[in-house]
Amino acid sequence: MKSGVHLWRKEMKKLKIALAALLLCAGCSSPAEAPQSTSTSSPQPVVETEEMAELAQQQAQMLVSSGGALSVQYALMKDGELLISGQAGTFSPSQQRELSAQDQYTIGSVSKMFVTAAVMKLQQEGKLSLSDKVVDLLPEFEMADERYTQITVRMLLNHSSGLPGSSFTNGFTFSYETDTHDTFLDHLKESRLQADPGAYSVYSNDGFMLAELVVEAVSGQSLTEYLRENFFEPLGMTSTQTPAEPLDTEKTARLVTTGGREVEADIVNMIGTGGILSTAEDLCRFGQIFMPGNEVLTDASLEAMMNREYARGIWPSQQWNSLGYGLGWDSVDLYPFAQSGEGITALTKGGDTLLSHAAFTVVPQYGLTAVVLSSGGSSATNQLMANSMLTQALIAQNAMSEPASAVLPDEPEVSQPIDQQLAAMAGVYADSTSLYTIAFEEDGTLTLTSELLPDQPISAKHLGDGKFLYPSMMNDQLFSFEQQGGHTYLKVEAVSMVLGLGSVATTVYYVMKVEDNPLDAQVQAAWEARSGQNYLLVSEKPTSQLLEMMLPAAPVTLSTFAEGYVNAHQIVDENRALAIVQIPGTGSRDQFDYHFFTEEGVEYLSAAGDLYISTAAVPALEKGTTQVQGKDQGHIQWLSIDPQLASLTLNVTTQDVAFLVYDQNGSCVFDSVLDEGREVSLPQGGWLALCPQAGQSVELTVR
Repeated sequence: MKSGVHLWRKEMKKLKIALAALLLCAGCSSPAEAPQSTSTSSPQPVVETEEMAELAQQQAQMLVSSGGALSVQYALMKDGELLISGQAGTFSPSQQRELSAQDQYTIGSVSKMFVTAAVMKLQQEGKLSLSDKVVDLLPEFEMADERYTQITVRMLLNHSSGLPGSSFTNGFTFSYETDTHDTFLDHLKESRLQADPGAYSVYSNDGFMLAELVVEAVSGQSLTEYLRENFFEPLGMTSTQTPAEPLDTEKTARLVTTGGREVEADIVNMIGTGGILSTAEDLCRFGQIFMPGNEVLTDASLEAMMNREYARGIWPSQQWNSLGYGLGWDSVDLYPFAQSGEGITALTKGGDTLLSHAAFTVVPQYGLTAVVLSSGGSSATNQLMANSMLTQALIAQNAMSEPASAVLPDEPEVSQPIDQQLAAMAGVYADSTSLYTIAFEEDGTLTLTSELLPDQPISAKHLGDGKFLYPSMMNDQLFSFEQQGGHTYLKVEAVSMVLGLGSVATTVYYVMKVEDNPLDAQVQAAWEARSGQNYLLVSEKPTSQLLEMMLPAAPVTLSTFAEGYVNAHQIVDENRALAIVQIPGTGSRDQFDYHFFTEEGVEYLSAAGDLYISTAAVPALEKGTTQVQGKDQGHIQWLSIDPQLASLTLNVTTQDVAFLVYDQNGSCVFDSVLDEGREVSLPQGGWLALCPQAGQSVELTVR
């Protein structure tokens, strides 16, 4: 599950301007010129399993040494028989013990394939249909948008529902919480759709949260019960479970937070969206249900899941693409297999939580499943390793020749002139987090500038025919423009090389053209008054991983690139700004409207079911003993830390109250949920987050 779950995380993401972010979890796609098919009369040399295992171990070690992973677990299965299984890295920084094939990892959004399989099985049994309206199966589902009644079960599984993205709180924690499910439907009741149902597919965790509830409503069982009865036990998945079941933390691979703290387990409370724990070998066993003739899913169900669902709506024209949704699948056209010339279909699903990463890929016609799991790292590099294992196995079967990399045109010596039609493409563009300007220079060069990094524009030379090349050592991009659904998009085709693992090729709509949004004087004044402020998250529990990762602050900044925008949202009145970007794939995922309101003289921001408080209303931490009263809602209580308190000792003497301390850079320097003791030396400026129960009085002392 690709995060961007909360507003503060979106605003603090690194800028995508280098476009290395096009290394998506779904893997990749294909070169325009495919390699020749393997001839049966002159077979390629067979690669021995021992050689394949050695290469896999080298790549796993590379993910640990240079890919940011603490540990990696991997497996390759053919026709139910394990060909490769191994691990690299360490189980735990604090324990001297080796990893095993039975150690569990949180698999993130690979969990969505279990929900998809459950839906397909229920359809096979005549208990639901992909064409059913969700409201007919789940009457308690409501939204503040009459279009929601048109959402079908199919739209949940192919990401075309138009739902906001990730409407949940307390989704990522260090212990299992039920609040996420309890409040999810309440959040949706206050939300509107981001697009007409079925208009285009853009990644949505909300869709699979609803699909999980549909499975439970139709089956009459909890998702955990249904999966255990229908998948885990029948398939012999003895090391697979959900966080709703007791965890044996001696078998959960350790993780390390951005603050350097070791944690026992990565808990994702949205079980069907990203919370299942498993092993590489167990997921290979799960992969057997996607092979023709299996006893769980019919061939008709498998064919339906492999359909190019993304093509039902707005989508970029493409030679290759890493992202192409089926039902559940991130890609049904995975590079380098789909365009290899041998007609190979590879299906993939990636998963990313804040701490764990997974790649799950099957090649049904050859009975192959490859899985790579990791603590730390990324699903993108895990996917490349899985691709490599599959490629070697297919070569060994004489089913595939050595794949060629996708290639973009060479850079021209001079940029070609811009005609009048192309010149009209200049203007302001947006993705879900930022505004951009596109301009054409006198020499025909395209200049792309992000409002987040205005001093680092990208320049691309015009090749002619409306195509612009931006070359770099490891990541070339080809820019062009397309118009669909009444919108103008900048399309990017990118090829990236990852040394030792292979290449990634993607085609995406990167940004969408927007127009100025003039405001009247009263509305303008209201937004100027709050522009430049930060808002601190108050609605998460102290066990939330979000609090541990960095200061959960949402900046609110009026745009200087276009009138009437804040953080790429279009302002509509004094207190509301709407998410208007409509980019298929991932470019407009996790968008939420902003709603500001004042309560007891304090301004709050509501977005995505979360609540934020203005830093202007946060009191200062004082020297001596202070009493802080918990709010009726049980919200986080924030205090600012004056630099003059640096090196003084803070002691929160109320023992059952969690608290966190952040320095002036937003790093969490103390987290009472994970750190021992109740005292901390204060940093030179920063923030204190107290997490009392509703109405609880908290005593703290600074000395």
